Amino acid sequence: LDLHISTYDVCSLEKQKQGLDSVVGNAVVLYLLWWLPYVCFMLLFGIDLPKKFKYDGTPNNPKWDTVFHSTMRQGTCILIGKVFRGRSKRDSLQQMEENNFDLIDFFIYMALHMVAALSSFYVIGYPCFERQEFHLFMLVFVAWLAVTRGASRYTYYTTKMYSRALRKEFAGVLDETKQK
Repeated sequence: LDLHISTYDVCSLEKQKQGLDSVVGNAVVLYLLWWLPYVCFMLLFGIDLPKKFKYDGTPNNPKWDTVFHSTMRQGTCILIGKVFRGRSKRDSLQQMEENNFDLIDFFIYMALHMVAALSSFYVIGYPCFERQEFHLFMLVFVAWLAVTRGASRYTYYTTKMYSRALRKEFAGVLDETKQK
C-alpha cells in the first residue's frame, strides 16, 4: 500500500473543488467585492466628475479623471458606439471631447470588463497553474505592463492634464516672454 501523494495528485484534487473552496471561486468573490462598490461609486459620483458641461449645457469645472473616462477617450467609446450602439464616429468623438458618456456606455464597458476579468481566470490562470514557464512569463509581462502603463499615466498627468491649468495660471508671464 503506497500512501505517498505527489504534489501533482494534491493539485489535481484541488482542481476538483468548487465555489469558495477553489482559487477561482475566491477570485470571483474578490473581483465582485471590487466591481460592485466601483459601479455604485461611478453611478453616484464618478460618471460626472470629468464632464466639461453640466446637464443644462452650462460649462462645468471638471474635478477628477476616472479610469473609465480615460479608457473611453482612448478609442473604446468609438468601438462601443460602433459595435453595440450603432452610433456614428462623429457622435463618439464629441462624447470623447466633452467626457460625456452615458450610463449605457458605462454598463457595456463594465459588462465587457467583467467578462474579460472572469474569463482570464481560466484563459490565463489555468496555463499558469499547469506550466511554470508560462507563469514566469506572465509575471514578467504583468510587471512590464504595470510599469509601462504607470509611466504613461504619470506622463499624462504631469505633461498634458495639468499643462492647461499651468498655461492658464501663467498666461501673463508667457505673454511677456513672447513679446521680448
